[in-house]
Order: sequence, then structure tokens, then C-alpha cells
Amino acid sequence: MGKSVYYQLAETIERNPFGIPRVKGEISEAFIDFLSLIYTPAEAELGRHLNVYPMFKTAAQIADHANRDLDEDKAILDGIHAEYAAMGLPQNDQHALPTMFYIFNFHNRYPEIRENDLDAAALYQKFFIEEGFYHRYENSDEGTPVFRTIPIDRSIEVEQKVMTSEEAHERINSLDTDFVALVPCPCRTRTEKMGIRECHDTFPIGACIIPGDNGRKFVELGLGKGVTKEQAIKYMDEMQEAGLVINSDNSLAPDPIVICLCCGCCCSQMKGRTRWGNLKAILPASFIPVAGDDCIKCKKCAKRCLVDALAIDEAAGKMVVDPEKCIGCGICTLRCSKDTLKLHRYERKKPFDHILELGMALYKENKETMPS
Repeated sequence: MGKSVYYQLAETIERNPFGIPRVKGEISEAFIDFLSLIYTPAEAELGRHLNVYPMFKTAAQIADHANRDLDEDKAILDGIHAEYAAMGLPQNDQHALPTMFYIFNFHNRYPEIRENDLDAAALYQKFFIEEGFYHRYENSDEGTPVFRTIPIDRSIEVEQKVMTSEEAHERINSLDTDFVALVPCPCRTRTEKMGIRECHDTFPIGACIIPGDNGRKFVELGLGKGVTKEQAIKYMDEMQEAGLVINSDNSLAPDPIVICLCCGCCCSQMKGRTRWGNLKAILPASFIPVAGDDCIKCKKCAKRCLVDALAIDEAAGKMVVDPEKCIGCGICTLRCSKDTLKLHRYERKKPFDHILELGMALYKENKETMPS
């Protein structure tokens, strides 16, 4: 089959809202090589007949569409699911190609370095960073962010609260499932394996929070740990205390794909703001920190800020924030010496009501630069 089947698979994957990595209109060779480290030629041949998550096909539909043997396809699908290279629950006869989030992070679900991990990491660096696909992954061509920041509940003054779905604890409590999984953070796992993790001595690798059937599948494959909502909230609080920022899909729906706990040096979304000057990366929460008059200018908050949004205003005699840089996470407030720094409402663009609305908006806004 050669490489041609991987190009066909890539063209199928391109139906997702982000598109795929391209260089001057041509599919990135690095991305094709990356796919070949995930799928065998036989798996790629079958995979090109799937839809992209969340649009599932049954095994019979796949075999009928491709004019293939059903039993043979079932065996191949079992192998793909066993590596989590397909989404859906095979016991429910659900089969779909993964989202880009899962494809990019295929080799970063476990701490040890396995075969192809470092090759995959180098290819990722090539197509994602050097060739610039991170721009499309962070926001649409028209600027709609893929992720949004979720603020710390206890830092918001009661009178400032409007939508409880904006807040960290309620994001977990309002999930439409009781199944929650902690899955190792793929971004910090990748940089750790490559020996380039800048936050090695500051933050743990930690975990992403993945709810519902997607999280269940990680646990069934031994790639995650199932926890209660209460345990997920406790873990989230601990990571916020450590200084990590909560980001999730740019929607208010109770079925997010992932809730991330991000640093500024490894996270694929945060780096848009911290390293690549993209202020459209991540929709900020509708809050900013405001210091009271008893601020002692200790600068502990500024040292905690991952986006360099805080500075001392000598004329005002206290810490002030740059609203353009601030993402409203509230991490800075947890180290205020006088407990005078609190989150106050600062209206920003509202997140989408549902993740499908977000996906359709991204697809529409990126469509002009996608091949027909």
C-alpha cells in the first residue's frame, strides 16, 4: 500500500474542525509519517472509511461502505480500539476516528518511553511547531478560541457570580456523567520524555480530567484512573494550589471532551499566549483580579501568573492587571499575602452553549483555507 493509504487516511481525518497540518497547501510529510507510527497500513486502509468523532459507524456500515469482509474488519477494529486509536465503545459497536487531541497525544499516555515515542515527538515538533499547525489548533482562522479558561471558585466574590457553569467546581459537578477519569497529562509527558520539560522542578506531570465514555475507555485500557466527582474536585484544587491553570473546551455544555490542568511551557494551548504571542489562544474567563487598598506589593501574585499579566503600579500603590493578557484563572489570588486580591467580573465573549456549536463554528471559519 505504501504511503498512499496514509494520505487517504489524512484526507478523512481532515473532516474534523481543525483540518490537518499542511505546508503550502500540501499535506505535511511529517504528519503522514506521524500517522504511520499509529496505524498499520491495514488499519489505515480501514480507518479511511470511518467518520471523525463524534460521528460513529457500526462495523457493518464500515464493511458495506468499503466492500470489505465484516469479520476481517471486526478483527482490525478490535486492534485499533485496543490501542485507543479509534473512539467509541466497541462493545456498543461504536467506531470513529479520534479527534486531533487524541491523535496528537497518542504516544503520551504512559510515563515510560516506548518504541516510536521519541520519533513521534520529533515529528510532532516538526508539523505542530515548526510548520505552524499550532495556530489552527489554538483558534480558528477567524479567531475563535478552541479552549477557554475556568476560574477558581473560591477567588470569586459572591456578588460577582453570574453563571455557575463558569466556575471550576461546578464544571465537575454539572457533568452529565458520574464517570470521571484522571489521565496523565500528554503535554508534560511529551516534554518529559524528550528531556525538555522546563517545569520539571515546579509542577508534577499530573493528569487531565476526562469524563464519560472517553474517560471510561482510558481506564479500561489501563491508561487512566477512575475517580468520583468529589475526588476530581479535590485533585483539581490541589493542582490549582500548585499553580496550574484549568482550561477546557470553549463551551458551557455538561459534556466536555477534556478538562486540562495547564502549565505555560508545555501546554499546546497555553503556549499560544506564553510563547507565541497569540492572544486569541484560549478564551479568557469573564473575570480579572483586582487588588484591594491594603495590597502590600509583595509581588507573590505576579510570580504565580503564567501569562505575565500583573505588575506593580507605583502611582496606585498596588498590583494592577493587564486585561489583554489576563485569562481570569485566579491562580494569582491563592498567594495573596493579605487575601486582598479577588476576582471581579470583567465581561468577555461568552463560550458556546454546546460543544457541537463550537465544532461547527471552527469548521465554518476554517473552511475557506481547507481544500474542497
